Amino acid sequence: MSAWWLLTGLVWTGQMYEAFSGQVASSYLLRTEMAKAVLWIPFTMFLFWWAGRHPMERGTMLRSIGWLTLAVAGIIVARALCVVALNPWIGWHAQLPSWPALLRTSFLSNLLTAWMIIGVAHALLFARRERLRQQQHAELESQLSQARFEALSARLDPHFLFNALHSISEVMHRDVAAADRMVVGLGGLLRQSIDGAATQQTTLGEQVELIEDYVEIEQVRLGPRLHFSLDVDSALHSVMVPRLLLQPLVENSIRHAIALRTTPGSIRVAARSHEQRLLIEVDDDGSGEAAPMPGHGVGLASTRARLQCLYGEDFRFEVETSPGSGTCVHIDLPLQRFSEAT
Repeated sequence: MSAWWLLTGLVWTGQMYEAFSGQVASSYLLRTEMAKAVLWIPFTMFLFWWAGRHPMERGTMLRSIGWLTLAVAGIIVARALCVVALNPWIGWHAQLPSWPALLRTSFLSNLLTAWMIIGVAHALLFARRERLRQQQHAELESQLSQARFEALSARLDPHFLFNALHSISEVMHRDVAAADRMVVGLGGLLRQSIDGAATQQTTLGEQVELIEDYVEIEQVRLGPRLHFSLDVDSALHSVMVPRLLLQPLVENSIRHAIALRTTPGSIRVAARSHEQRLLIEVDDDGSGEAAPMPGHGVGLASTRARLQCLYGEDFRFEVETSPGSGTCVHIDLPLQRFSEAT
């Protein structure tokens, strides 16, 4: 603000020098015009404050205009008083005019400037309010998104843990040693679930460990009927993904493609990068008829909803089913590594 009025004073000095064609000393013009400009600094600060106290808004327009008009009138009078008080040092007039003449000159010189300052104050005030509103809206959306994500994750956690316990109970009566191994695997699942419960995202490597623990439990139950393979480059283990991204998809394939058949079946999880995108596939060789489509079932529906919470529209989640050939889930996410996210 001060810099603006100092620059304005220099501009006024140049304009007056040109208007008098150099017949008036430049030192005199510099002193008088800079003094006029500098006097506007405290008045501008006052008008900004006053406009903030009495902004022209719907419902209070007339009252605000009245208060602002009063402030402008006060500044016109104050500017005239400043001329009277400072004229011996600044030298605007060789002989001071009468008080009515000073008020008239102050009115003509300062009325438009004062209202222009009020206009600028309102523009800044409303811009600041809009920026604050947008920030609050963004924070609210983020909080709502996080709450929704946590609610969906809380729905998944007990779901897959319950299924793991159910698998253990099936094996317990026929093979205690196998059930014991499954309990150890369940401990690993519980540890990862508890450790990551407070975060929205985790690394792909941690998710790979999670599904390995889960598949180990299911392999004890299903035996040779379940063939599982991983095709994930170790260089991608530091890539950030939503927690519980892969396990519900693998669980869905086991339930609909493997558990219902008597012959061996396979599930494959693959991940690769392409042009700063992470491409993930979870496919099986089941019938392709029993798997629920997106929007149905806890695993697929919650996974899609959580991806929507985290990435908005910047993701792809598709389920391809082919009768007799199985089901393949395609996921396309932004590639962000752990070091970039922290």
